Amino acid sequence: MRRLRRLRAGIDLEHEVLEIGPYHAPIAPKALGYRTVTLDIVAADELRLRAAADPTIGETGARAVEEVDLIGSACDVGDLVRDRFGPDRRFDWILSSHNIEHLPDPIRFLAQCGSVLAPGGILRLAVPDKRGCFDHFRPVSDIGEWLQAFRERRTRPTVYQVFREECYRAEMTAPGGERGRWRLGEVHLHAPTPVERSLELYRAWFAPGSVEPAEYLDTHCWAFTPESFELIVRDVIAFGLVPLEVASVSRTRGNEFFVDLRRPAAAPPLDERRYFAARHRLLRRTVRHDNLGLSLVSPLPLVRGIARRVIGLVQPRRAA
Repeated sequence: MRRLRRLRAGIDLEHEVLEIGPYHAPIAPKALGYRTVTLDIVAADELRLRAAADPTIGETGARAVEEVDLIGSACDVGDLVRDRFGPDRRFDWILSSHNIEHLPDPIRFLAQCGSVLAPGGILRLAVPDKRGCFDHFRPVSDIGEWLQAFRERRTRPTVYQVFREECYRAEMTAPGGERGRWRLGEVHLHAPTPVERSLELYRAWFAPGSVEPAEYLDTHCWAFTPESFELIVRDVIAFGLVPLEVASVSRTRGNEFFVDLRRPAAAPPLDERRYFAARHRLLRRTVRHDNLGLSLVSPLPLVRGIARRVIGLVQPRRAA
């Protein structure tokens, strides 16, 4: 519930909301009275069938799937809105949870979102921190990769992006088996472990006589920390590719962070000095986090837990 309160903060029932790819866990469900337009890649009936067939979701989750108003790629969200509702439709909020890392063209997605936000409207993102999931060992994505995808007008992940995810994939040993994500700060008997698939996939896809997969393969096209994500977003804003401004970027909570990007009433002129100052700060923080090993689980929760136990031992118990 704390996560939902964070994602719903500031959203009133009279606000116009567009939610992207909520599947079985909408942030602003119509069932609670939110004025939400839902976008997904397939219709609601297909989503319900997929949810019911997934043992981690089941029938209860399938019943939470709401009707889909716009069917198509999130990278085309602005075009889909205009085709369905006309050129003047605007939203106060656009919500996107754990979507942008899957999108083949994030710059187009952000630009399209900006085109249908009302002045002052917010695009709110929940983004996985690569240090707390199976992307743990991956290098963070960079602005050059985003620009290449934008210039190529990609509509699907490349086979190399799928290969990258699998080559760097990590798992964490925990009670009950292997896990592909974990909270930063959790303490385990074992550190994240690389999954050994590089040879298998190279031989299947790239070696002589092999065949690259032709079907659409979903993957994490991109990997981020809060600092690396903010760095790329500030770049594409400064380049004039995205009509938004950074309102806030949170620290990682659990295994995700939250980003608010605002549509200004008018695009402010670029202050190059401030842009480069922010860029230098974010570059240093991104590199420092990698070099200091902060992608590993933090010891702070362990220290806090020990402190609480010590305090509990030394404090006298109250009489019953």
